[in-house]
Amino acid sequence: MPTVQVRFTQPRSAGYPILIAPGLAARSGAEIKRRYPRHGVILLSSPRVHGLWGKVVEASLKRAGLALLGRHLVPDGERHKTFGQYQRALQALARLGRGQQAKPLVLALGGGVLGDLGGFAAATYKRGIPFVQMPSTLLSMVDSSVGGKLGVDFPTPDGLIKNLVGAFYQPGLVLIDPSLLKTLPARELRAGLAEVVKTAVLFDAPLFRRLETGAARLLKAEPALLGAFIAACAAHKARVVGHDEFDVKGERALLNLGHTFGHAVEAASGFKLLHGEGVAFGLACACDLSLSLGLAATRRAELDRVPALLKRLGLPVRLKRLPLAKVLAAMSQDKKFEGGARFVLPLRLGHCRLQALPDLAVPAFILASRFD
Repeated sequence: MPTVQVRFTQPRSAGYPILIAPGLAARSGAEIKRRYPRHGVILLSSPRVHGLWGKVVEASLKRAGLALLGRHLVPDGERHKTFGQYQRALQALARLGRGQQAKPLVLALGGGVLGDLGGFAAATYKRGIPFVQMPSTLLSMVDSSVGGKLGVDFPTPDGLIKNLVGAFYQPGLVLIDPSLLKTLPARELRAGLAEVVKTAVLFDAPLFRRLETGAARLLKAEPALLGAFIAACAAHKARVVGHDEFDVKGERALLNLGHTFGHAVEAASGFKLLHGEGVAFGLACACDLSLSLGLAATRRAELDRVPALLKRLGLPVRLKRLPLAKVLAAMSQDKKFEGGARFVLPLRLGHCRLQALPDLAVPAFILASRFD
């Protein structure tokens, strides 16, 4: 099966494999036992995902001879990525792992919210216990399940800020089964494709051309085709994370292309926008900002292909008007706002750079121009 290996150049954490194959959920127990033969498993999932795939995964654990210590379900949706749900997850780990000689292993079966929250609980319970990511959405397969960025959203005077409280803590294994996407709602599939487009704009012009060619087939959720794109995105992210595990060298910050705008409109919408929808809008804004600053003046036709592809994939590049002051307040609370705003801006397809701006005047103009 396709395997991407995360290797750290200056490791504090061990590297780990990302396994990608249709049908992997039914073989997940054997893959986990190969690496963790003596750990009991606590399954963290959501009610919807567990209802669809929980029995398949639990049966696989049983066939492999692994002890299922129990399960804890977290409600779906960004609004549940809270400190309260994190505390409930810790209480479940303490209850289900009671009396075990070895530390339990957390298996996070779900989307990005579940993976971030469940991984954060694993990172902090008993100062860290093993955990395995099994993402169930395209967005989490191509992005959040890899790299060890974990956390919860947290309230501030300016509103709820995404991932304000969290940690870096790497999984021991990532299991990606593209077959799980067959049950993914169409809106969530489209949202995940925004992260695939982001990766192509950042690093891989040929991948972008393949997206343009295969757009219609991607929307049909063909597991083999999606698996190839997931593997390409995972390889790019593994390389970046391996060089910059803790986001201190600047290279990993490039992965935030579209996110400064995207997180802000997500928050201002009360999280009615999905994360990938915010990222799609943010990608269009980042192209506009790069052109407005003269960074890609000779590449306008090339950058115009980005919002055109996003529209073909059914993703928003324009939004109904949101309160601009609320969007800018959320943007100023972004983790990348340090004495000014930092944006990831495309210079051409496959090449981007970090750009610091002293204030939000130009981004505010860009935002206003993309509101209807």
